[in-house]
Amino acid sequence: MTGAKTFTIIVGVIIVIVLLLSIVRFFLTRDGSEEAQVEGPVVIPTLYKSTDGGATWQGFGEFRGGLVTTLDFDSASQNNLLVGTFARGVWRGTVAGTEWQQYPGGVGETARIFDLIEPARGDEFLALVLFTNRGRIIRYRDGNRTELFFTPLERFAFLKGYKTVAGFLRVIGSDGGFYESRNSGQTWRPVSRFQSGLLAMTFDPRRDNEIWVVDPGGNFYRSVNGGNFWTDLTEGLREFGGYQQLGFIFFDEVSGMLFHGSKHGLLRSFDRGVSWEFVNMPVAPESLPATSMAVDPRNSMKMYVAAQNQVYISEDGGVSWRGIRVAETGVISNMLINPRNTKEIFIGFSRI
Repeated sequence: MTGAKTFTIIVGVIIVIVLLLSIVRFFLTRDGSEEAQVEGPVVIPTLYKSTDGGATWQGFGEFRGGLVTTLDFDSASQNNLLVGTFARGVWRGTVAGTEWQQYPGGVGETARIFDLIEPARGDEFLALVLFTNRGRIIRYRDGNRTELFFTPLERFAFLKGYKTVAGFLRVIGSDGGFYESRNSGQTWRPVSRFQSGLLAMTFDPRRDNEIWVVDPGGNFYRSVNGGNFWTDLTEGLREFGGYQQLGFIFFDEVSGMLFHGSKHGLLRSFDRGVSWEFVNMPVAPESLPATSMAVDPRNSMKMYVAAQNQVYISEDGGVSWRGIRVAETGVISNMLINPRNTKEIFIGFSRI
């Protein structure tokens, strides 16, 4: 008899719970007849566009590539962008932020893109990627992918590269190698090697044998003969605290100035990196690191500098600035100005 009572009580409790759940469900649905419409996850934009020279910014909500590592125009059509990402490969879309397509295979899902060697076209490009835990140089052409080179050791990657006027390909690796190919990537040779590794590189497009590189310790080197010999120019940076925590190095071919962004802020050099001066910005030194930069290709006095989620704009060569906060949080990693319409600017976030 006791067992029967216990069973009756349990059944009663279950009935009450079911009734309560039904009531709750009724009030959580529209008119008690349709299931509640559950919204999908909120997509935080990682790619933005300005059409008024940086005064206002619009996020590309349709872009689903995630964190941005590289940002280029399709050299075959400047109506399209090529975007490299942290973990989802290369994407192509319009400058309006629509019609996004992800590339496949070694330049697609799970591939981390470090650089697209210019000129990059939608149907053909060279990508420096980390794929299946190894750095690779991959040529994409008309849907086919060819691996040209890979790092000897896992977890190392090729970080930056460029193509000379003569057609030589040059890349730096996190293993410290400065590599060159003179036959379109069929074979490679190590021109020089840095024991502590390499982190960043820039070059003068008009004198493409002049190159600057930075190692993970912030040491700064220059070569004027295509990487065969290097001069250590680190001494000129030592007076600026935080210079070791690099954001970028950038060469403006119009003005001939070299820029260095770091935890200290923005520095510029008028003598090819031998000496530096601090560019006075609204941000105090060592308070907010400079993370990316662009210069108007038609007017080198107009400069754009990113400091985490903010963009600072100067129209007088860095004498005065105005600041714009693009997003609530994040770190801007890339800035791209349309040379045909310099009021059109794109930025990508590497962290949100």
